[in-house]
Amino acid sequence: MRLSQVKQAELDTLIDTHGLWAAWVGILRAYVHASDKKFSYVLRTTELRSTCEVGTDLLQGLSIGEVSALYEYALAYADRDKRKIGGQYFTPDDVSQFLATQAKYFSHTAMWIDPCAGVGNLSYWLVKAKDDPEQFVLQRLYLVDRDPLALLTARVLFTIAFQREEKDFFSSMSSRCLVRDFLSAQDLPKADAAILNPPYVSGVTAPDHYRTAPTRNTYAFFIEKVAKLCQEGYISITPQNFTNGQRFATLRAVILAGHKALDVYCFDNVPDNIFSGFKFGSLNTNTANSTRAGVIVARSSSTVRHRITPLLRWRSHERAHMLASASQFLTKVSFSEMVFPKIGKELVSLYREVQAFEKKLGDLLSQRESNYPLQVPTTPRYFISANKRPVYRTSFRILYFHSANDRDMAYILLNSSYMYWWWRVNDGGMTISEKTLLDLPIPTDIDNGRVQELVDKLERSERSSKVIKMNAGKAIENIKHSQELVLSLTQLLFPDYAQYLSKTHFNSHLQIEQPNTLRLALNS
Repeated sequence: MRLSQVKQAELDTLIDTHGLWAAWVGILRAYVHASDKKFSYVLRTTELRSTCEVGTDLLQGLSIGEVSALYEYALAYADRDKRKIGGQYFTPDDVSQFLATQAKYFSHTAMWIDPCAGVGNLSYWLVKAKDDPEQFVLQRLYLVDRDPLALLTARVLFTIAFQREEKDFFSSMSSRCLVRDFLSAQDLPKADAAILNPPYVSGVTAPDHYRTAPTRNTYAFFIEKVAKLCQEGYISITPQNFTNGQRFATLRAVILAGHKALDVYCFDNVPDNIFSGFKFGSLNTNTANSTRAGVIVARSSSTVRHRITPLLRWRSHERAHMLASASQFLTKVSFSEMVFPKIGKELVSLYREVQAFEKKLGDLLSQRESNYPLQVPTTPRYFISANKRPVYRTSFRILYFHSANDRDMAYILLNSSYMYWWWRVNDGGMTISEKTLLDLPIPTDIDNGRVQELVDKLERSERSSKVIKMNAGKAIENIKHSQELVLSLTQLLFPDYAQYLSKTHFNSHLQIEQPNTLRLALNS
């Protein structure tokens, strides 16, 4: 959401003049005043008293997701340092609706809790999908947040949206809105299910007795608590690093121990981003939110069933299609405390096959510097490369090998689609972790007669395939081999899977079923 300059200037002035609380209550009053007259009683309540008179309804025409974004902007403007620490992220309306649709798998009588509700944009879509939204709010939903002003906003928005028969809906809803620190509260109501977008704050200490304390991330603490509190399950959106990060092993253990039916949706951050590029927490010019998101739908079940998507990509104009069809990419796999592998249906059998390989890339490495190095850039996007001729960049690893043969085998492996796929299955973060790199299984039945031919082609390609991208004013170099050469490397390693592995480079999973299998993002 982008504020008009006029609205932004008015909001800034209101906060500067009256302070955040009075200014925002004044904005809520203007919103109620502009609504149906039956809501005028809300203006006479103690909570909506304010010395700030707002002439313009700044909330007019905004969706609840946009109101949430506006509120986050107001918080950031009022206290930039606090919001930077607070780790607040805006969930767009379409993503909130996607999460809410997952509630159809839960019982109709479930008691729901939103433990970090904010202004209620996740719960709003949960309520909107119900047959009797008014009674659902008043009887089967709790909103919890540490911020009383956010919960007051939720009460106003829900009153305007869902009041039908209950004449004093605004006051009746007050008992459903609890000002609590969910992580430390001992007096929480009984709930069967939860929907949440918890804050993502790293480097923090967990409250006492949290098994996920080693993660040092608030979102892990929230998931642990809802997993224990809610017997039916929960729907949560967080960073997707819980699927593989070593420090999130305790969280994976908590997730596995909590509920037997687990669906995990994994979303990449290019070319489009699930959070629509919005980031709140500071008012600098960089508003990009580069989080790769993961949605967990955990439910009680008599049998174990684990499903996950690959790390999904889509182009901005395909956004609605991707959210509508995301469940089609769910693949049955086995989760473990080590990893939740992000695999597509076509490559499950390959993953099982390579897991049985005894030799790994790390077995080829020399612990000392040798005459056989490879430079591996560590920030992949649409491809991974390994170079004999060093390129100028700031993020890379140098791998040293015992012999020319070992180096050349790694040269082929690391430049193939196989390595890129392996990274996306077991990692997919901003950089390639050392563990993911060195754990790459090495196939044994390779046509050694073609190895030297392909090594020669890679060496020639290095001299002609250099690409440069600007990052923070610096020229960052890389080697981008042609799609035909990369396909040849992959065919040498896994001829039966080469075409599917090549599709890992696509900039949209919605392309994968199209006939032109070489229309790759490698050349985009």
